[in-house]
Amino acid sequence: MQGMIILCFLLCCATNTFAKIDTGPLASLEYRAGPIPIRNQMPLYLIYLQMEPDKASVVEQGKFYINTDYTVSNVTVSCFTPASSLYKIDIDAEISRFTLDLKYGICENAEVGLEVPYLSLSRGYLDGFVEGFEDTVGATTPRSRARQGSYNFNYSFIYNSQDLIKRTNASNGLGDVVLKAKYQILEENRYSFWPNVSLRAAVKLPTGEKRSLLGSGELDYGLSLLLDKAFSKKITVYAEYNFVIIEKPDFFSVLDLKQNIVSGIIGLEYLLTQRFSLVMQATGNTTPYPDSGTNALDEDAFDVGLGFNYFWKEKQNVSWHFAFTENINSAASPDVSLNMGWKIGF
Repeated sequence: MQGMIILCFLLCCATNTFAKIDTGPLASLEYRAGPIPIRNQMPLYLIYLQMEPDKASVVEQGKFYINTDYTVSNVTVSCFTPASSLYKIDIDAEISRFTLDLKYGICENAEVGLEVPYLSLSRGYLDGFVEGFEDTVGATTPRSRARQGSYNFNYSFIYNSQDLIKRTNASNGLGDVVLKAKYQILEENRYSFWPNVSLRAAVKLPTGEKRSLLGSGELDYGLSLLLDKAFSKKITVYAEYNFVIIEKPDFFSVLDLKQNIVSGIIGLEYLLTQRFSLVMQATGNTTPYPDSGTNALDEDAFDVGLGFNYFWKEKQNVSWHFAFTENINSAASPDVSLNMGWKIGF
């Protein structure tokens, strides 16, 4: 609760201090879709608050914005601490996340939002596709996939011969609901270097069932700094820095977890046509886990992604997006994630 008080205090201070510096709007860029709204769905991170990549601009006052989003991630991990086997982690799963993201412009420069996820942890359907893709590009993970096999489900975390997590049955249900607010403090200008700049705060509520690993059973709090800048009518660059304060879940009580996770993105959107754009993006996050001698816990996650966005000709407030991401370092994030969804404003 102390973390939430700090976040609210910071956001309020920013709101009162800046009162939105208006440097003049940038015209003819109404079809910028923004960065790929994808998160690290590796199960060891799925239970914590993750701030989705977003534009710095806010929803127009009195307007609603809905993003219906589906992400599926394929994860295969098999690692243990050499010699001592103090840590042993085996994950063979497919993670599906259906998200209903509602936003409302409460005033000229601020919006509030509600994010409702539905999660599924199962054996899935992507193993064959991922194995074929990795064989083609030469990025296979032979040790993990050889041990786990295809189209299986297993999620186990052993520490010092104690089962912290042991699931062999799939689970699905409501995840942890997130309340959030964003305040835009600076608006970009065509004739200057000023970018769009916003602050965002979020609280994750413990609505997901902890026994099914659909949530942590704890509150998490987050604060973000978002920036984006158009360098022409076709090119826009996005950047985001997130600081999340996490509460230790009961099932990890014996671990010395860090109390925060830092994440960020850098992305570029290029308008191929007035309504169709390409997004290239790199994301990363730090690990909250103690040193273990395993790459699943010790390494920070880094991913690269490629996405496409299309605004409907008949309805300028409706767009569709599709994207995929691939991990750069193994185990800290999913092997492959696919994302698609619709965005509607009214």
